[in-house]
Amino acid sequence: MIAPSTTPVVLQCTDLHKSYGDLKVLRGVSATVKSGDVVSIIGPSGCGKSTFLRCLNRLENFEQGELRVLGAAVPGGSLHWRELRQLRLRVGMVFQQFNLFPHLTVMENLVLPPGRILRLSLMECQERAERHLAQVGLADRGASYPGQLSGGQKQRVAIARSLCMNPDVMLFDEPTSALDPELVGEVLQVMRLLADSGMTMLVVTHEMRFAREVSSRVLFFNNGLIEEQGAPAEVFGQPRSERLRSFLQRQ
Repeated sequence: MIAPSTTPVVLQCTDLHKSYGDLKVLRGVSATVKSGDVVSIIGPSGCGKSTFLRCLNRLENFEQGELRVLGAAVPGGSLHWRELRQLRLRVGMVFQQFNLFPHLTVMENLVLPPGRILRLSLMECQERAERHLAQVGLADRGASYPGQLSGGQKQRVAIARSLCMNPDVMLFDEPTSALDPELVGEVLQVMRLLADSGMTMLVVTHEMRFAREVSSRVLFFNNGLIEEQGAPAEVFGQPRSERLRSFLQRQ
C-alpha cells in the first residue's frame, strides 16, 4: 500500500465561481496546491486564468465555492482589512506590471513593505532587501531608481520585494508578458531558481518551455474551467482534449 502524502496543503479551492454581471469567468474551479509545488496555469486569453489567481489572494471576490489558505477558510465576500492583511502576508503576488514607486530607490521600494506591514526594524528590512536583491542578481542596484532599470530588472526587483515579505506561496500573473523578448529569459531564470529552492508557486504563463521544464503540475484553463491538469509530460505529451491540442499547436 502506498502511504498517503504528508506534504502540507498550502492552497485549496473547491468549486470557485466568479462573474462580472452576466459574464461567468470562473464556473466551478477546484485545485489543491501543496508545499513546494510549482503549478503553471496555461490557456487561451480570456479563459479565467488571471481572475483565478486574483481570487486566491482576494484582489477579487468570488460568489460561490470554498478557499482555504494553510488550512484557514477565506470567505468569498468582502473582508476586513485586517483579514486581507493576514492573507497577503502568506500569499505574495507578482503582476504583469512592476508597480514600483518611481520616486523611491530600489532599496527603499524593498524596505517599505516589511517595515510598514511587518513592523520590522530598518536594519532587519535592509538585511532582507540585500539578501533578496542578491538572490535575483541585482545586489549592486539598491541605490538605483526604477527609471534607471530595464523592464527585466524592474520585474526582478518586484519579485525581490515580494520575497521580502517571506510569503508561504507566490502567485505570478504573466510576469514576462510586459517585457521585450530579450529580457524574458532573465526573469524566468530567477523563477527557475525560486522553484529549485522549494518555493511554492502558481504561475499564469504563456511561456510553454517554462511550464514544461519547471512545473510539477500544469493546469489548462478553458472557458472558466480547468479542462485538463497533470504532470507536464502528460499535459504536453498526451493532451486528451481537442481544445488543448489546438492550443499547444499554436504556441
